[in-house]
Amino acid sequence: MRLLKLPLKLLALPLMLALYTLHIIGKLASNLTAYVVGLFMLVILACGIYQVCVRDWLNVAILLGLEAVCVALQFSAMLLVELAGEWAGSLGAFLHS
Repeated sequence: MRLLKLPLKLLALPLMLALYTLHIIGKLASNLTAYVVGLFMLVILACGIYQVCVRDWLNVAILLGLEAVCVALQFSAMLLVELAGEWAGSLGAFLHS
């Protein structure tokens, strides 16, 4: 049984290393971009508050859509990073079996 798993383990090792690298670099990049996107979202929020005061509802809707897109992109980036970490951990458990 050990000999049957050996080729799969040899194929899983580079994939695990690539996933761990993607996890670490992705986590670092998403943490750094969160500050930039957070400032951008704060500016969009301030513009949205101004547009509410001016009662320009079309611009409020556009800015709300931009906020939603920013949140969705940040969430999806963090989700992909965490999935890469989980998959790498699963491959590590397979290598130790």
